[in-house]
Amino acid sequence: MTVVEPMIVGSRSRQLSLLMVALLLFVGKVQALGVSIDSASTKNNKGVYQLNADIRYALSEEVLEALNNGVAITMQLTINIERPRAYLWDESIATLLQRYSLKYHALSGQYLVQSLNSGEQRSYLSLASALRALGRIRDLPILNQASFKSTQGAVVRLRSKLDTNALPAPLRPVAWLSNEWKLSSEWFTCPLEF
Repeated sequence: MTVVEPMIVGSRSRQLSLLMVALLLFVGKVQALGVSIDSASTKNNKGVYQLNADIRYALSEEVLEALNNGVAITMQLTINIERPRAYLWDESIATLLQRYSLKYHALSGQYLVQSLNSGEQRSYLSLASALRALGRIRDLPILNQASFKSTQGAVVRLRSKLDTNALPAPLRPVAWLSNEWKLSSEWFTCPLEF
C-alpha cells in the first residue's frame, strides 16, 4: 500500500503541474490581447510640441470577426497635457482626442487605416501591418508653445482605447457588455520636452 501512494501523489503533482502550465498559457494569451503603449516622447520643433508614440494593438476574436465582416473599428487616443501640483489636483493645460478608423475592404482584401481628424487614409495588405501603422504615431502636433506662458514641469499622459460608441447601433450593447470589446491601454506618462 505504501508503494501505491507515491504514484498517486506523483500523478497528482503531474496533473497540477500540467494545470498550472495551462493556466499560465491562458493568462499569457489574455494579457497579450488589448492595447499597450510601449513608449512615448515629445519634442519641441520650432515652437510646436510634437508627440511620438508606439502603441501595440492585439484585437480579440470578437473584434477581429466584426472587422473582417465589414465593421469599422475606431480607436481613440486621448492626450492630456498637465502640470503636476503637490497639494492640489494636476493643472490641465490641454486635452486632445485623436481618432483612427480601421476597416477591412473585402473587395481588395486590404485593411484601411484612416485618421478621422485629418482624413488621411492608407491601405495595408495585412492586418498586422495595419495595426503596426495604427500604433506608430510620429510628429503629431499636440501643443503650440506660444499658446501658454509656461509649460515647465508639464507632462503628457496618453491612453488608447477602442471607441465602442462609434460602433453600429445594433453592435453597441454587445460591446458594452462583453469584455472582448473592452480594449484599452493604461495611462502612459512622459515629460513634455522643452
